[in-house]
Amino acid sequence: MKSSLFSLHHQSQRSKAFTLLESLCVILILSLLLALAAPPMLSIIRASRLTAAGEFLTGKLVEAQGLAITFSSDVELRFYKAPSAVTADGRSGQAVQLFHWVEGDADASSTEEETSHAATQLEKIGPRETLPDGIALSENPDFSSVWTLPSEEELAADGSREYVAIRFRPDGSTDLPEVGVWHFTLIEHPAVSSEKLPANFYTVQIDPVTAKLEVYRPE
Repeated sequence: MKSSLFSLHHQSQRSKAFTLLESLCVILILSLLLALAAPPMLSIIRASRLTAAGEFLTGKLVEAQGLAITFSSDVELRFYKAPSAVTADGRSGQAVQLFHWVEGDADASSTEEETSHAATQLEKIGPRETLPDGIALSENPDFSSVWTLPSEEELAADGSREYVAIRFRPDGSTDLPEVGVWHFTLIEHPAVSSEKLPANFYTVQIDPVTAKLEVYRPE
């Protein structure tokens, strides 16, 4: 009887030890699988973020053109440069905003200059929108030729901001010079190098006459 009890106890101990060993093996295998899967998963996440940001900006361009045609007046899309001070949340600080050029009412006694000013009032269309976290417009003009457009300054309560703008006409065209190639490139922020494109990027080319968009991604 004692021998039988001892045998059962011994088998129970061996069973527990074997179960623990199995668990450790499973954990080890899962850890290895996660380690192997992590780089591809991160690459997919980064590519997805770039795609989302690219679709956001192309959407703004399409919206600007559509509003210009609908309103039968110019609509301006501004690209705000990164602020000189580093943002608290680590974002690039670059942003975009739409403006609608509307005709104002001029008083009969207004001077010619006042009448001209009243006829070209700007109205904001929605809020200024900052680029998503971890994404920026390349500041290299070779990759983002829009930065070579004349730079202007906007004064606001939160300080002045430099920007460049593309204006869309009621006929669907833009005010971009017909000579040259106009594009912008989205990359990860902060960029490893500003001199060459990273492995993953999102470039949008804009036809100055038709405003047709072409998207370029790495193979």
